[in-house]
Amino acid sequence: MTTRRSIKVKVYIRAVTAILLLIVWALVTFTGILIWAAPSGQRSGQQPLLFDLTKSEWGDIHFWVAVATIAVTLVHIIIDWKALRGVIRYLVSVHRERGIQE
Repeated sequence: MTTRRSIKVKVYIRAVTAILLLIVWALVTFTGILIWAAPSGQRSGQQPLLFDLTKSEWGDIHFWVAVATIAVTLVHIIIDWKALRGVIRYLVSVHRERGIQE
């Protein structure tokens, strides 16, 4: 019974991590595009853009969302390290086989 529960916990953690990855990457993309599309020039950082936040405030939000994105991505890599290694090994072996045949 214990192994079943630990498997469920691992699957749950992987699912939550995958969902968080989608959310943080979407947010960092959204804020990046918003900052990129915002007007530039003198005093442009002081005019409200969206949700009554200025370009400078969106820049701060973008920075912290990017930090969260890096953290969640690192957690994802750590959790799925075995799978990542397996995929890399598979890709290397396929590449070697194709190199030998050609």
